[in-house]
Amino acid sequence: MLSFLKSSFWSLLSVGSRTLSALVINKIIAGQFGPQGITLLAHFQNLVTLATTIPIDGINVGLVTYLAGKEPSSTSYRRYYMAGIFWQVLVFLVVIGVFLGRQHFYLGAFLQQVNPISWVVFFILGLVLFLVTAYLQTLLLARQELRAYTVLIAVSSLCSALFIWWYLKILPLPYLLLLYLASQAVTAVFALMMATRQNWLPTWQWQVPPKPILRDIGKFILMALTLVICSKLVNFYVRDLMIKRFDLYQTGLWQAMVKLSDNYTLIFTSLISMVYYPRVASLVQQPAALRRYVRQVFFLLVPAIALGLFLFYALQRWFILLLFNDDFLPGAYLLDYQVLGDFFKMSAWILSYLMMAQARMGLYIVVQVVAAALYLFILFWLVERFGLPGVTMAHCVSFGLFLVFNLIFFRKLIF
Repeated sequence: MLSFLKSSFWSLLSVGSRTLSALVINKIIAGQFGPQGITLLAHFQNLVTLATTIPIDGINVGLVTYLAGKEPSSTSYRRYYMAGIFWQVLVFLVVIGVFLGRQHFYLGAFLQQVNPISWVVFFILGLVLFLVTAYLQTLLLARQELRAYTVLIAVSSLCSALFIWWYLKILPLPYLLLLYLASQAVTAVFALMMATRQNWLPTWQWQVPPKPILRDIGKFILMALTLVICSKLVNFYVRDLMIKRFDLYQTGLWQAMVKLSDNYTLIFTSLISMVYYPRVASLVQQPAALRRYVRQVFFLLVPAIALGLFLFYALQRWFILLLFNDDFLPGAYLLDYQVLGDFFKMSAWILSYLMMAQARMGLYIVVQVVAAALYLFILFWLVERFGLPGVTMAHCVSFGLFLVFNLIFFRKLIF
């Protein structure tokens, strides 16, 4: 537990810089463009997530699992490293093909009043830099080099906020959003210099990775693909649906409350992915140690989550004014079910990460598909009955059921 808390220190520093950057960006966009700007910002960030979830939450998570404890000079390390690059390139080409093939659906909201070709070109270049940086950061996580990882996150966060602030009144919003990715150019250079200097990169010897190694990473790709379709794409679709049904302003109020949720959720997910998941992955073959560690973390974090969310809810007006402005106060009523749903979500995630650590591909896919279908069913019913608040109600109910499932399935690890 002491090691968890020590590692958490670097995780909190990392997420602190990311959260501060997000707060500044939200404040800047809200002040200049209002709720409509927040809607497009959320839509753009969701688009980036669609493009990067498989590489980051699939390929890179798999690499952390298989590179942990190995030296860069070893044959096994080099093979997994090259397999990761192979999958990254292949997945990226497929994603870009999908985006361009359905350009109106994915990119249409950002191509108004700008040059479509130049916007798409810069968007693609930004994604490349984003993925290169994330891949190098994965090597640091696999080695538990949390201090170096924190430095890179801080550089990226600072540059994102600085670039957007600098060009705020010069560029239209669609181009301004691209600066969210442009900061990765600086971070990629820093990451490459750091990895090269510390000899964290294996000797480059290109050869087609062995099929068993490709399959090992492929399992995580399938799980991440399920996450893209059943979570990220569903969120993108729901937001698009709400824009058409309630207009940009009302959707912007809802998205502002979701942004508040995203900021504290970011703290939690960073802690879990940087500290908890690598440790759990290393204990998979030690059932007794795994159970002891999971129980300790679960019963430490759940009360902390509850306390943190209670304080946030009590100070919601202050947070809305801090992150946005008084134009967004009419959306505060949407936080009731949003915050409760976030408690269910974060509590469940502590356990659901075990599916990935244990490479339970079939179970993970089935759970994600069922959860997405159930969420959409609940959402359509509640939105039809209660209007916009039905979206946050659906969020609360669906994650409440998800928590119940995880408590039952992993009961032997925590009770």
